[in-house]
Amino acid sequence: MDNIKKLIPYWFFVFTIGFGWFIISPVVPELSKLLSTNLSGILLVLSAYGYTMAIIGLIAGILSAKFTVKSALYLAVIFSVIGLLARAFSNNYMEFLIFSLMAATAYPFSLAPVGSIAESMDPVKSATIAGLSIGFLFLGMSAGSLIGPYIFIALGIRGILLLPAVLAIIASAILIPVLKSYPARYRGKSLKGSFKIGMLKNWYVGLSMASISILFGGIASTVLGFHFSALTALKLSGLLSGLEFLGSAIGALLLPYIFEKYKMLRTGTVASGSMSFIFGMVLLISMVYTNIEYLIIASFFIFGFFGNAFWVLALNSIMNYVDDPARAGFATSMYSVATNVGVAIIPVFVGAEFSNTKTVLYGIVPAIVIVLLAFAVSPFLASSGMKGKNITEEETA
Repeated sequence: MDNIKKLIPYWFFVFTIGFGWFIISPVVPELSKLLSTNLSGILLVLSAYGYTMAIIGLIAGILSAKFTVKSALYLAVIFSVIGLLARAFSNNYMEFLIFSLMAATAYPFSLAPVGSIAESMDPVKSATIAGLSIGFLFLGMSAGSLIGPYIFIALGIRGILLLPAVLAIIASAILIPVLKSYPARYRGKSLKGSFKIGMLKNWYVGLSMASISILFGGIASTVLGFHFSALTALKLSGLLSGLEFLGSAIGALLLPYIFEKYKMLRTGTVASGSMSFIFGMVLLISMVYTNIEYLIIASFFIFGFFGNAFWVLALNSIMNYVDDPARAGFATSMYSVATNVGVAIIPVFVGAEFSNTKTVLYGIVPAIVIVLLAFAVSPFLASSGMKGKNITEEETA
């Protein structure tokens, strides 16, 4: 329990990463004016976090495995504080992009090696720790997306950029003093055995759930335009994205904890996969073929709730393939990289089919098949294995 309490500052820091990431999404037009750039330029900034995970995720995993979790988290603190603070005072697009990329680098260094953090702190509660870690990231994303417009009204464009930096500084000041008590070493330093062929099932679940979640948020305003005015579709799409992130946060915070506590990890994984499939279909069909706002809103929230819990449970399952926290961190780093590769590919190709009513069916079918296959492999994800087997009391103290 003491080790779990030590993670509270880490979770607050992760929250600030998500908050700083998506607080700018509601003010994209204002940023475009401030930086004299187009929509694509600002969307590139929002995508930077996914790209940094895909590119730097393995480096972060190797760093935490070969050295310590602390080394990766110290770098996350440095990149987040400097990046967000400098971003707030940027006067042109190139400066804004460079410092946004720096801030985004904190994402892989803090979350790619989450397996090492979970396994070294408390292997018995690894699913709960992983769920809370991912949940607080999404809670920050949801908070930024939902309250961003109000912060802009109250503080203006510079204020909305400074607030995440201030929160990151506070979170870092709280986190740094407790980092010295984080586990400093593991049983082994070799990465041999970090990959097992069975992990490919987990990778598929991770990339499918993450990419479909991004797809739904990305196509919302376009598809809603089939039934609503452009202004209504724009406002509603912002609400839907915020609620999907909120559902993702609550699902990741609650479900892994409940399933782990009652020793129902396999059952919970299959249940989460099935509900993700069902509400993925409901979401698509209701959004494309109806104008029932409450049904669409509920579908986004429920899909996020079960979909992200499914993602977290698949990540936790990865740890069953290894016997050492160091390898667990590298294994979850590979999972995170695979996830973000999917995010970079699937929404682009499948999302293009939702541009008009003539081609929309060619988008619906592959999206449903992608989620169906994720549900189909859910009963075969490892729910027990080698994790925690070789962790000594000294290493978790």
